[in-house]
Amino acid sequence: MASNSEAARIPDERLSIEQRRDGAILVRVRSEGSEASRLPDAVFSFRCGDPQYSYWLARLKAAAQAG
Repeated sequence: MASNSEAARIPDERLSIEQRRDGAILVRVRSEGSEASRLPDAVFSFRCGDPQYSYWLARLKAAAQAG
């Protein structure tokens, strides 16, 4: 059985993760669905000290190493 973090993981093809020059991490989640019914993309930012910052920094580094 998958853990909660694995079950809730957003597929990599829907994510865009970047780090700004000030160190903040921007995470963009592309919406799914047909063009007519698609919602705008969700965009989140995390700064050092935010509870999820280290998680997204690790995903950013993993993506950089992978490709």
